Amino acid sequence: MNHTSVTSNFRDNAIVALKDNALRAAMRKATDTFIAMRLNAVADIPVEDWKDKASFVRTRALDNLPAYLEEFAENATRAGAVVHRAKDAHSAREAVFHILKDRGVANIVKAKSMVTEEIGLNDYLISRGMSVVETDLGEYIVQLAGEPPSHILGPALHKNRQQIGRLFEEELGVAYTEDPEELIGIARRILRQKFFEAQAGISGANFVTADSGSIVLFTNEGNGRTVTTLPPLHIAVLSIEKIIPSLSDLPIFIRLLPRSASGQILSAYMSIITGTRKPGELTGAKTNSQPY
Repeated sequence: MNHTSVTSNFRDNAIVALKDNALRAAMRKATDTFIAMRLNAVADIPVEDWKDKASFVRTRALDNLPAYLEEFAENATRAGAVVHRAKDAHSAREAVFHILKDRGVANIVKAKSMVTEEIGLNDYLISRGMSVVETDLGEYIVQLAGEPPSHILGPALHKNRQQIGRLFEEELGVAYTEDPEELIGIARRILRQKFFEAQAGISGANFVTADSGSIVLFTNEGNGRTVTTLPPLHIAVLSIEKIIPSLSDLPIFIRLLPRSASGQILSAYMSIITGTRKPGELTGAKTNSQPY
């Protein structure tokens, strides 16, 4: 698709969207809320100083990227993980597919991952006979609707509760409700069963640390931890710029990321995953030598 056709499609879609009053109201409410929360979250902190410190860490990582990638791969492998490298979107999809196929996986649960959206992983796996269920509530909603996420933080921020209620009624066969707690309860009951049926979980990563071979995830829903610990197989799909040199570099990002993203002081959950399930642990991905 060339630049002219992309521009034309955007303009056509924009004209249609601007005529949708419900969409405009939802977007205005979400945008105003995010802006207000972020301004409040950074009002009493030295945010520019923190940003400079974070920038220094990221620049150091990028300036020495090959070395840190090798260090991460070595330490992740030592901890029990298997590291795969993909040169492009197709090879990444193929790598994930063959990992799943070789282990006989049919049912997969996913945590929110923008990289997997970019490479079209869900459609690729579904077209090959696998069941893939998004477990972030917003992602689950847009998956039911057959739509891509509309925002990196709020995948379904373009939908109001009436639209979600009708969607659940049509796609899940439940009685119509527009009560947020009831809608959440419906999704929770369905997704809980999907977690128990899943043979694999797929996530992205906010950061990976070279010195420990760890994957770091920031989430606001408990689904992220369930996806990465309950199924016997966990696949993390990430791009190389996620790397930071050390776990000791993480605190500045713990302070900055939630404030910049959603206006929170802290994310509800931060998970650091290092390798596979250790002896005596009841959850977490298993090693290849452990029975599935």
